[in-house]
Amino acid sequence: MKNIFRILIIFAAVLVTGCSTSDSAGDKSPLTGTEWQLFEMDGVKYEPVSGKSVTMKLDSKEKNINGKAPCNTYGGPYIKSSNKLSFGGLYSTEMACDELDKETSYFALMQKVFAYQISGDKLYLFDSGGMVILRFMAK
Repeated sequence: MKNIFRILIIFAAVLVTGCSTSDSAGDKSPLTGTEWQLFEMDGVKYEPVSGKSVTMKLDSKEKNINGKAPCNTYGGPYIKSSNKLSFGGLYSTEMACDELDKETSYFALMQKVFAYQISGDKLYLFDSGGMVILRFMAK
C-alpha cells in the first residue's frame, strides 16, 4: 500500500511539473499578446484550402480573445488561472466559405479547451481529459 502511495505522489509531481505555463524560462512567446497560428486540429495537420491562416490572440487587459477562423473573424471572453484556460461566449461574423465544416470543428474544439502549455514558440491546448486538441505556433 505504501508503494502505491509513493507511486501516486511521484506521478502527481511529474504531472504538475509537466504542465508548466508560459512562465518557464524556455518559453519564447507569452500566452497573451502573441498572435498564434493554428497548425494542428484534433490530431490532424491543419492546412487551409484558402491559404488563410487560423489565428488567435489573447488580450490580457481586456480578457478577450480575437482571431481569424477559416471563414470568419471571431472573438469573445476567456478565463485563465495558472495553466487552466477556457473560452466562453465566442462570437463570429457570418460569412460562408468552402471551409465552413473546418470552422465549425474549430469552434467546437475551442469550447472544450481546459488547459494550456507553452513550449518555446508552440502553444498546446488541452481538453479536460488531458488530450491535446489544438496546436498553435507563434506567428
